[in-house]
Amino acid sequence: MTSKPESPLRTLFLIEGFMKLAGGLMFMISPETPLTVAVAAPIPPAALLLTRLLGTQTFTLGISMLLASARTPAAQSSRRIVYWTIFARDATLATALALQLCFGDNHDALGFTPKGLRSWLTELMPFCLSHLWVLLAKPHWF
Repeated sequence: MTSKPESPLRTLFLIEGFMKLAGGLMFMISPETPLTVAVAAPIPPAALLLTRLLGTQTFTLGISMLLASARTPAAQSSRRIVYWTIFARDATLATALALQLCFGDNHDALGFTPKGLRSWLTELMPFCLSHLWVLLAKPHWF
């Protein structure tokens, strides 16, 4: 009799959940830290506000991931929808960044430089692709 191997999804949710909490907190508390890579000095107030708002979203998604990592049946049954939500947010953000790079006025995009937008997109893509891979290629993990 073969037993079904345990899904690594709970561990992935825990790791990414803590990463999102830490990243979200940094974006909210010290938005200047990530912006130094993406925005030329002086950092515009609108870029600081946008980064703080993105931090609240990232922090909240981290909480969702940690709640879905619990070993309860309710948490386990919510993992697929939480993962789709995380993917949808990241894919939408990546699409907006790519559109800004391709068609936007990159000389005054809230102070974001093209190099900064590319860095942000590059950081985001592994998460998007890994989420999509899990959702489409590993549905049995849910």
